[in-house]
Amino acid sequence: MKPTIKMLSAIFAAALTLTACGGEDPVEPTPPPTPTPDPDPEPPSGKYLTMTCDMPADASETTVTLSGLTSEVTGKSGSAAWLTTTLLPYTSGTPQLTVTCQQNLTTAERLQDVMLLARSQASTTKYEVSDTLVLTVRQTVYQGGGVDADNPNDTYSDQPAF
Repeated sequence: MKPTIKMLSAIFAAALTLTACGGEDPVEPTPPPTPTPDPDPEPPSGKYLTMTCDMPADASETTVTLSGLTSEVTGKSGSAAWLTTTLLPYTSGTPQLTVTCQQNLTTAERLQDVMLLARSQASTTKYEVSDTLVLTVRQTVYQGGGVDADNPNDTYSDQPAF
């Protein structure tokens, strides 16, 4: 019985070998597609900071030190008719900004966000990493009496309207 098992094993092995060797040519695997670079890649983002600058209702000007930014500001956006922001010349350290507000004669608080971008000191990639600081300028409500400059007809008066 032992010779029969050996013989069947040899026939089975030969059949497997012939099946593997015969037939069509093996199919070459298709290489994976080459990735196409993104024409406008998103740069990695830096730190995101927020600050608030409180201004009085009177016309005023102040210098704000942009805490958290450690390099020159490269971009600024956000404006309003009552607000002017001017970057001071940067030499080193923390950048500064002058905030100038016109007098707030309204009975509403004024708010305006100013977004500032600065190069990150840790930027080692080929895309420049930017740190972002959003400065919220808040001007207080006018406390004096008189007419609301934005809505002069909403002020009560015992005088007839002309």
